[in-house]
Amino acid sequence: MQVTFIGGADGVTGSCTLLTDDRIGVRALVDCGAYAERPAGIPDGAPRLPFDARLLDFVVLTHAHRDHCGRLPQLHRAGFRGPVYCTDATAWMTRLALLDAAKFSREYDASDVEMIDFHTVDRWPDFVFDTPLRLHGLAITFHRSAHILGAVSATLGWRSRVGVARAITFSGDIGGNTPDNPYQSLLAGQTLPPSVDYMVVESTRGAEPARGPEYKSFDARIQAWADLLADSDARGGGPVIAPCFAIHRAQELWFDLDTVLRVTGAGAPDAAGRPRWLSLDAPLATRMTEVYAAALADRPGPAGAPAYRNPDMAARLGLADEAAVDDYLGALWRRVADNKAPGGTLRAMQDETLSRVIALAGSGMCEGGRIVDFIADQITNPAATIVLCGYAPPTTGAGRLRAYLNGEWPEGMALPLGNVRLDTSRIRARIVDFGDYYSGHGDLDALQRFVFDPAGPEARPRVPATVFLNHGETESRIALAETLRARADANTPGDRALARVILPTGGQRFDLDSPDQRRENMAPRRRRLSG
Repeated sequence: MQVTFIGGADGVTGSCTLLTDDRIGVRALVDCGAYAERPAGIPDGAPRLPFDARLLDFVVLTHAHRDHCGRLPQLHRAGFRGPVYCTDATAWMTRLALLDAAKFSREYDASDVEMIDFHTVDRWPDFVFDTPLRLHGLAITFHRSAHILGAVSATLGWRSRVGVARAITFSGDIGGNTPDNPYQSLLAGQTLPPSVDYMVVESTRGAEPARGPEYKSFDARIQAWADLLADSDARGGGPVIAPCFAIHRAQELWFDLDTVLRVTGAGAPDAAGRPRWLSLDAPLATRMTEVYAAALADRPGPAGAPAYRNPDMAARLGLADEAAVDDYLGALWRRVADNKAPGGTLRAMQDETLSRVIALAGSGMCEGGRIVDFIADQITNPAATIVLCGYAPPTTGAGRLRAYLNGEWPEGMALPLGNVRLDTSRIRARIVDFGDYYSGHGDLDALQRFVFDPAGPEARPRVPATVFLNHGETESRIALAETLRARADANTPGDRALARVILPTGGQRFDLDSPDQRRENMAPRRRRLSG
């Protein structure tokens, strides 16, 4: 078995890893993601696929974010006709996201999206998380990653050419929720992979210190919102504007803010009788919310246990049981469609009687969409508040706003926000950073937990694992590698032992059946898979 890092090795987008074993007849991808930034002259950030898609057997898709699924239509157009294994929620949301992207793509159209052959493993009658499935001569196991709805890590096991059992885990994107502390509102905690020989681990936040406990507390996050809304009222009760991603962040913010308005008094009318109301003004996010409504109501487990839903939800909402949570969530998601202002959110912001609106809109990175119009309209309003709620590279509109907030934006320089250039000398709105409350990527603690805490009981003796770090900027990968090596050297009882930590480059290939687990070589540049 050989692994080749096609994309995502040198940055946080374009995740795509190739597994090939001609002996057992396996050619497969784990993820096939798009690139956030377009190389010069290449449409859609989609360079030519460095393999013959017609020879692939299958794809394992970890989740529905575009940097992991965005090139699946291109793969189909190039001749791939095999199954894409993923969860039902991932298939549903991937299809919605890709159909939306197809409207603007020059690389594929809606027909390519419609022809993707999703196989939703969690709908199979014999499926259980963390239990292997026999597929294509491999043992493939799916583990909840708590990144977004339906997101998984995946472990693939095989027999090496000398008959030794080997396994590799692909982390996908690792969330922050754990079984002991599912502090983010919607999802149950992640489950961990067993003892394996190899791990491919994301490193998005590998260079950042672990977040403080206040950022890993549901109660603290709700109180932070209550304090922010009280401050907003003290400054005149202007609009509160939050950029959000269509998948997960929009639904998470809707849940949290609805909770704040219900339980803290922040939803009461002000002294002038003006209501405070919540609006999701994002068509794709509204469609994604339908997926969340269905999947979080699904309770296929023993005694009706939910598959993905946060087990602390009933207690946090003061509800008696899971059936009461079902009713609550049903009403919550219906309000997404019902809470619309006559004439639209932008007009409501400008209407004195409706301006206490909390407006959620995309794009989450402020590179386009209605959020750019909202911010441009309110940036000079001292009563307005702009809340940054997620990851944003420094080259994006949200990243530039964060730089301005932190005093890192050059004085006097216009700030690009989508197709708008903001005059920073006229900024009067309050800008607040809630990114640490809402990051969908695990911090340094979560990354170390994933690497060092193998699930048990073990089916076979533990072996030292070789860890490949991908899906991170160079600084993040280097910093995480140093952290992992230092902890491995400490030989802490109970920790997974590590053989090596490797930072692969794009196109680099490794022989996973090598007896010493160390032999590596560079993949030749070629258009077709060997064999």
